[in-house]
Formats: sequence, structure tokens, C-alpha cells
Amino acid sequence: MRGLLFTTWMLTGAVLMAVDQPEHPQLHMALNAHLLANKKSYFGSAPFKPIAPTEYRAELVDLNADGTKEALVLMLGRYWGGTGGQTMFILKGNPKGFDFVSQMTCVRAPMAGSVCVTETKSNGWRDIAVRVSGGGAQQKYAAMKFNGRKYPLNPTVMPVMTDWPGTNFVLISGDATAKVLAPGAYYFTGILGKTMKVQMPLNVEKGLVKGSYYYEKYGTPIELKGTLSGTRLHLSEYGKNKNATATLRMQMDAKSGIASGQWISADGKKTFPLRLLRVATSMQRHADTANKSDLDTEFPKLLAGAPATVLRPFNSIISKIFLERFQKANKEFSEIEDDERPYTYNDSADISYFSTDLISILGSNYDYTGGAHGNFYNFSVNLWSREGHLQELKLSDLFSTGTRWKDALGRHLKRALVKREAQWVLDGSMKESDLANHSIFTISPAGVEFHFAPYAVGPYAQGDFHVVVPHAILRPYLHKTGPLIRWAK
Repeated sequence: MRGLLFTTWMLTGAVLMAVDQPEHPQLHMALNAHLLANKKSYFGSAPFKPIAPTEYRAELVDLNADGTKEALVLMLGRYWGGTGGQTMFILKGNPKGFDFVSQMTCVRAPMAGSVCVTETKSNGWRDIAVRVSGGGAQQKYAAMKFNGRKYPLNPTVMPVMTDWPGTNFVLISGDATAKVLAPGAYYFTGILGKTMKVQMPLNVEKGLVKGSYYYEKYGTPIELKGTLSGTRLHLSEYGKNKNATATLRMQMDAKSGIASGQWISADGKKTFPLRLLRVATSMQRHADTANKSDLDTEFPKLLAGAPATVLRPFNSIISKIFLERFQKANKEFSEIEDDERPYTYNDSADISYFSTDLISILGSNYDYTGGAHGNFYNFSVNLWSREGHLQELKLSDLFSTGTRWKDALGRHLKRALVKREAQWVLDGSMKESDLANHSIFTISPAGVEFHFAPYAVGPYAQGDFHVVVPHAILRPYLHKTGPLIRWAK
């Protein structure tokens, strides 16, 4: 009789799948088969309405190390949850489909870190840590251990773990995957549509993704937010009014570093192919001194997008700059007396532009060495490769000698900073000549961007200022064979 019911469901499900397109058809059928059998045992021949793919979230992960992935299925809607949380099913994968294993209640989702599939095991299956209380430092998890047949039903009655689960497998509204990108910063270049070149910096943390992208034709950043689930990258694009203007859906291949998919307008009327190449990732270093001072640095490592003969020297100089800063800070902080307050030092970096011969990086530093507050400042790294020679660019390298580029630059920076009410520019403490000699700049298709940290052009309370000087302003003064001539048209 069960076989007959399952066959009947398969026929019904085939029609449903044609309409709703479940991501995992075998799982979709197995889930509905389980729900049908369960309903039959309680209500006999009462009508059964198959559940739609939109009524659950599913992620696949190998829980028992047999090479076949199991399914974590988070049920959505009021019928499957309440104030205590939602129901989650666990189904065992096999060559022909999936079999029901366990049911869990009180899964607090959608919520970042609701469920973690940990590295520890019980009876050959991974332990599952379910969030049961709190947020931030108060966050607590219950350890759900496989007993040889199933997992426990209710996490709220299980012992609370003494520590947070250590794992990369995190359930976020049904996302329990090993992420194709580890936490950190990444940079992509690629093509949108047939010919439109784009560049995209992204930061990944616990499956959440933030960043931006710009069209190389214009250089204006467009905000992105989204999620990373396994190999799937799903981003929403936001305009100036903070409304979503498009969706970017891609599949990421870890080995090649290629992400391919579609850009879809908010109204669904426009769709363009999108193909990206991961050209950089981030390297991290950490140190603790004897007096517990905390030091971190993070800097780009170029992976692709240019010949190896270019990437190697680029990477060599970038790492040298950041590691020398890190080692100097480590030495200075290590000399602090033990009874002094621990210090904090953090360097990070963002790529502004990448090409086969030019890379522009904005370095940011936060340090706390006592006093009322920590300090923020910027530094920049602009590298240009020309005819086998790698040059670290100074501002003057961008312009032809004998031209009045400083006058034009100073005027533009002053107008922009006065408009933004930078106090020391308003009161005349900072002159046009001072602004034109500012050495912290990055390069992109939008222009040359100057970065003024707190205290540079105003008091700390005013924060930092970033001013883009368009290439059109600089065009008459550019070095005829310099790095910016590519944007001179």
C-alpha cells in the first residue's frame, strides 16, 4: 500500500514540479511522500495537498561521511512553527533519493546562526548545534547528538553547550552548507551582458555577503547585499533610494574561481548573463603581545586575471608593504610594559581597481594606544606595471611636468570639501595647495579618489572624507604615457 501511495504522489509531484521547479526534485518528492504517509496514519484517506517548494528551505550536507548528502529541510509558515521556532526535518540521502530520519522543533529561524552542523560526531553522524537563546555574547546552543537512529526532537530541553559551535556549516533561514568561499574579502572582475565590463569587491562572513560593483565604463559603485549558500551566490542590488533594483544569481566554482549566472531587474523584465572571475582573495595575520595587545592585518592576494609575471611582483610588493607595517607595530607594542593598557592595531585593505597592469588599493588602519578613543587613518598602494617594470605610483607620476595640475586639483578638492563643510577647509586652515599635496589616493574608472581621515581636514567628530576627482577634470594635465591615459578619451 505504501508503494502505491508513493507512486501516486510521484505522479502528482511531476505536475507540481513542472510548475514550481523545486531545486532538488528527489528531495521534494521524498518530503511530500513523508508528509503524505504521516497524514495518512493520522487522518486516513483525508485529502492531501502536496507542499510547494516555496514552503520550505533545504540544504544538503553529508552528515554521516558516506559520500551521499543528507537534507536539512526547514519548514516555513505558521502551520510548521510558532513563537518557539520552526520545524526542521532531516532526511538521509541514498542513491535513489531520501529517507526520513528525524524531526526537530523550535528551530529559531530565519535567524543568522540558528543551526550549525559541527565537526564533532556521535555514532558516526555530525552533531547539530541549535540556537536556543540570546544574541551576541549571550548566544547559547543545544547539542543535538545522533543516538544511532535519530536526533533529539526538542532542543529547548537539551543541555546547553558551554561554548559556541566551531564550524563553517551554518544554517541561516535554511542554509546549512559548507561555503565555497571562506570568510574574508574577495575581488571579482567580469562581463555583464555581452560586453559590459564590471568589477566587484565582496566581503563574506557567516554566509552573509556585502559589497558593491561598478561598470568600468562609469566607475560608480552600486551597493550589494546577499547570501552565500554552498556554491550559490544570491545578491540584491540597491539604488540611491535604498530600494532593490536588481537581483544577481550565480553559481560559484571553487577550483576555477568562476561565478556565472544572471542579472535580473527588479520587475523581472530584463535579464542579462553575468560571468565573473575571482581575481583576489585576502590574507590574514594575527599576533598577541605579552601584555595582550591585539594585532591584525589583512591584505589582498592576487589569484588570476593577469599573467603570472605580473601577479608575482604585484603580490610581492603588496605583502611586503602590509607585513612590514604589521611587524613594526608588533615590535612597538611588544615593548609596552605589562602593567599598561593593551593596545589594538588593525590593518585592512580594499581594492579600488584591478587590471593586468594597474592595481589600486586603499589601506585602512584602526589603532588604540590609550586616550579617549581609537584612531582611524588611510594609506594607499598604487602599482603600475609597464614594459616589465613595476612602479609604486606617487601622485605626481600621474601628471605631465610643467602643467598646473596642482592648481586644478586643489580647486576641485576645496570646492568639494567646502560643500561637505569640512571645518579646517571652511576656516582656511587647509589651503588649496595643502589639499593638492595630499598623498593618499586611489584610482578607478570614476577618477582619482582622495581619502582624508579624521583630523586631516576637520576635527575627529566630523569623521573622514572621500572625494572623487573625475578624469574629465584631470584630462588636460595627465602624463601622455602615464597610467591614467586609458581614461583620457
